[in-house]
Amino acid sequence: MPLQQLVEYFNQRFTEEQGLSNPPLRLNGTQVEGTFGGLCFGSILEPVRLAESPSLVIGHDTSSIVPDVQGAPNPPFQTPTSDEALNIVNLDRLNRTVHMLNYLPVAHEEGHLFLHVHPRHVLAVKRDHGAYFEEIIQRCGLLTRRVVITLLVSPVYDRHLILLLERLRNYRDRGYSTAIKFDDRAGESFLERYCIEFLYRFTPDFVRFDSQFFPKLTRDPENYRRRSSLLSAIRRLDTQLLIERINSEADADLAKLLQADLVKGIYYERCAARKPERILDDCTV
Repeated sequence: MPLQQLVEYFNQRFTEEQGLSNPPLRLNGTQVEGTFGGLCFGSILEPVRLAESPSLVIGHDTSSIVPDVQGAPNPPFQTPTSDEALNIVNLDRLNRTVHMLNYLPVAHEEGHLFLHVHPRHVLAVKRDHGAYFEEIIQRCGLLTRRVVITLLVSPVYDRHLILLLERLRNYRDRGYSTAIKFDDRAGESFLERYCIEFLYRFTPDFVRFDSQFFPKLTRDPENYRRRSSLLSAIRRLDTQLLIERINSEADADLAKLLQADLVKGIYYERCAARKPERILDDCTV
């Protein structure tokens, strides 16, 4: 189905379901944008690359931006913190729909689409997680196994970790791929107390870390011990390690030290821009 027709279909659906007076989606050139509660946002699709051969793109990770309408740098999209101001479930669904539609032009490459689901969305929806979005995926002609549901594991939700885990299983049971991203600001006690246990209770297809998650590996022995224990636990599981925000050669060296399976960051995009594809693999981690 042409992109404009998909936008019209989802506009009708969201408008009827949420009682909206204005359609929340619009096609701006070749990009789909969403509007919710006064926010207007679009998509960034970042290539996820095979670590041992960065010229191979195995998927795209999504994030949201506020479109640049006055020539100023794009500020990052921030999910509102107040449920009273905006309904997190409706916003999260609209946000993922925008990303899905913007992914379609590269969907023929058969890669994964990494989508972030807000923990409050997972907690607010009581059952049948992924069922609503499955209809959107099917309408776009994709398979759920190509969609990677990413959940942030953070101390903010430490009282709900078991519930989050159970509900993440609902996505997996519906055929979605899954990813866990541990909060890079998490304290050491959280890492040791919760994260390893979480992994043993639920083995995701991917575990994601920001490169900044390991800033003190060589300077803090206790920090190194705890985070190395977490890495060892990951290596004992059937999961892939994704290191992101690789912005420099030093970050790439860190990813090599960590034996990453997948990488993501502007370092590789700069390499791809200045070198032919056959030389991009010189930027290996």
